[in-house]
Amino acid sequence: MMSAYVLVQLGDVSGWSDVDELHHALHAVSGVKTVHLLAGPTDIMLYVEAADQMGLVNVVAAVRGLKGVRSTDTRIVMPM
Repeated sequence: MMSAYVLVQLGDVSGWSDVDELHHALHAVSGVKTVHLLAGPTDIMLYVEAADQMGLVNVVAAVRGLKGVRSTDTRIVMPM
C-alpha cells in the first residue's frame, strides 16, 4: 500500500459553486481518502492511497483531469 499527499492548485474556477463542484468530484476519485480546502498558495490538499506506484499514478492522473485543477504536487509518505 502506498499513500501520498497531493497538493492542488486551482485554475479556472469562477466562484464557490465551482469549488464545491470540484470538492465533490475529488471525493468521487477512487483512492482519494480526504479532501481539505486550504488558505495560502496551495488551494486543496488530498490524502490518497493506492495499492502500488502505478495505482498512485492513476489516482493523480484522475485528479489532474478534473475541471478546475491547474496543477498538482505529490508527496509520497515514507514508511518509518
